[in-house]
Amino acid sequence: MRIQRVYVAVFILGVLLSTSTYGNDILGQIDKLNKQQAYQQAYLLARQNRENHEGEPRFDYLYGLAALQTGHYNEAVFALERVTATEPAVIRPRLELARAYLKLNNNKAAIREFKRVLSLNPPDVVRQNVNHYLTSLQTDSWENRRAVINSLLSLSFGFDDNINFGFDDDEIVLPVFGNIRLNADSVKQDSGFAEARYQLNYRKADSHHFNRFSSAAITHRDYFDNGDFNLTDLDIRTGFTFNKNKYQYQMVLRDRPVLLGGEFYTNTIGLDVALRRGLGLGSVLTAVVSLEDYSHKVESLRNRSRAILSAKVDKKSGNNIHQFSAFYGEEFPYDNAGKQFSRDLVGIGYRLAHTWNVKNKSTLKLAYQHNKHQGPYPIYPDAREDDRLTLKLGHERKLSKNLNLIMDVQYSDNDSNLKLYDVTRTQAKIGVRYEWD
Repeated sequence: MRIQRVYVAVFILGVLLSTSTYGNDILGQIDKLNKQQAYQQAYLLARQNRENHEGEPRFDYLYGLAALQTGHYNEAVFALERVTATEPAVIRPRLELARAYLKLNNNKAAIREFKRVLSLNPPDVVRQNVNHYLTSLQTDSWENRRAVINSLLSLSFGFDDNINFGFDDDEIVLPVFGNIRLNADSVKQDSGFAEARYQLNYRKADSHHFNRFSSAAITHRDYFDNGDFNLTDLDIRTGFTFNKNKYQYQMVLRDRPVLLGGEFYTNTIGLDVALRRGLGLGSVLTAVVSLEDYSHKVESLRNRSRAILSAKVDKKSGNNIHQFSAFYGEEFPYDNAGKQFSRDLVGIGYRLAHTWNVKNKSTLKLAYQHNKHQGPYPIYPDAREDDRLTLKLGHERKLSKNLNLIMDVQYSDNDSNLKLYDVTRTQAKIGVRYEWD
């Protein structure tokens, strides 16, 4: 019996020693990666081991530092706050916590942490640097705060097997009229293409709670086999966000003119009012009310306004970000005869973003939309109803700090009660994207 107890004790001691060694080895790896400035790798390794080590001061400090250096500022604050709570007299974690607050534009909290560092009687060099920060923060006004500007440019090539979302055959049977031969623009066409996109973003913090932003993005797709369908899409947005407690309020005014074959084709002006709230456990709920004015520059009967109510939940779990969304909308034609083009809209969607490692990230998007037209076309007895399913797969690989390889493929299947609109479309492209900070 005594020998059995010895065996059990030795076994338990071995397990504890191996667990301790493993834990220390993980912390050692994270520490080494941070010292080598491989912060992204350190961050991913820390996240993978968070459940086993969260609450340990050394782990929380290493995790917080890696999160801070990789732009995950909220995570950095949470981790470093745990360190300063359990080790209030240690200077370095409090300095990094102050830096994290600065990144979140929370100057008041940063000033508080810097003053606490001074109360700990730091070395002269640290004291001088902290005093420099405090002087700068206390004299800097929100009006003089430097605005944040960044931009990106992407260039890609691809293939589209239905550039006009056209019918498969050149002949269709219509009620009363019988067999009708379609013109070329209505028949399915395929083509290779080149696509360029440029986006410019601007953001300015006016206070701890209020931010203004603007963005402009232009996308041009040039089809090699049919220039009549060359597409230029301009998206301009401006708005503001206001944060209070757990809520964020946002208002966006947008304008989206579209050119087809070099001619002004449509223009959409919209207003979005959004409310976001954190749900805990890495989840965020967003609800949006959108009002839009759609102007068709070729066929005035298509002019209409629309109202859309949408909601989505983003949930972060390990290396995955899940997004679940739903929307409902209704369109209102300006001309009563335009009811054939106005629709009632409903849809649901799912998006998954998965980070494989520091260089590779993949996305999956799945969306379903049901469109019910409010009036029948003159040549059909029934109003049009469509069920559209869209699947999109994408992958990004980081080639350097600012340069990414981008690839995606998208498949759309539109099932309609009117045979003419029973169509499928597949698009694939590959290219590069460069980002300026």
